[in-house]
Amino acid sequence: MKTLTLFLMCCVLSVSTVWSQTPEYSFKENYDLAGQAQLKISSADGNIDVVAGNGKTAEVLYIVRKHNKLLKIDRKELEKELTVTVVHTGNSLEIAIKYPKEFSFNSKDRMRVDFVISVPKETSCDLHTSDGNISLAGLTSNQQCKTSDGNLNITAVMGNVVGKTSDGNIEAREITGTVDVRTSDGNIVLENIQGDAQSVTSDGNIALTKVNGDISVSTSDGDISFRELSGSLKASSSDGNIRGSIVGLKKSLIVRTSDGNIDVTIPNKLGLDLDIKGESLNVPLANFSGTSDEKFIHGKMNGGGIVVNLSSEGNVSLAYQ
Repeated sequence: MKTLTLFLMCCVLSVSTVWSQTPEYSFKENYDLAGQAQLKISSADGNIDVVAGNGKTAEVLYIVRKHNKLLKIDRKELEKELTVTVVHTGNSLEIAIKYPKEFSFNSKDRMRVDFVISVPKETSCDLHTSDGNISLAGLTSNQQCKTSDGNLNITAVMGNVVGKTSDGNIEAREITGTVDVRTSDGNIVLENIQGDAQSVTSDGNIALTKVNGDISVSTSDGDISFRELSGSLKASSSDGNIRGSIVGLKKSLIVRTSDGNIDVTIPNKLGLDLDIKGESLNVPLANFSGTSDEKFIHGKMNGGGIVVNLSSEGNVSLAYQ
């Protein structure tokens, strides 16, 4: 209970900080939401920022720009150029912004609509923008975020998180729940995650700090670094180094890189089933039974138990603390 209370206090502080810097906006709309609220935003071109607020009301700030200048307009004026669809029923709010089919995205005269939204903290969000960043903070339900070209920043969430971007970086911090994030071209940072985590990038680095759960990460071209992990880890890189520390190895450690080095530290005196391959190995063996040479180790330490599978065409180092 103390942990939950502390978490919610942090959420309130985070939200207060955000709203102390409320941006200028074109117009504002308020919607009452009852019970477990649901918010769905779909934008063709713009950023979406969602934070937890007080009470049961969603406050939506429309920030409309043309030629990079803020427009002081109302919704009727916005609808002269764009299609704005708002569906509000009970505990659900859905807002969609669409450009006309004949409209050119390369036009310098087009309007861009960003959202800054305050919602009840129990709100579950489904956020989608075709070209923009998404940030979300302080909520206590499951969340989904998707952008075709932009960054994702998700903070202080008690619930499961799914995030995807085709071209951008992803940061998720202070999450109590499962995390599944993917980017085709960008870096991923996961920090203070209490739950299983999966992250994939086709071209970028992955950094993990204080993640507690079953962890699976992969990058096609980049490094993977981690510290203070607890649980299990499966990490792979086609072209990069993998290194870090695990403070609580509970299930398995599987690490592979095709073109890079591996350097991992795990707790001492664990029962291990070792399967290690590399161009050069630095793996102290105590109470070991099995076979080993300069490039290969297969056997058990301390009677066996936890699977440790390390494979690289470079150097492999396994240390104990």
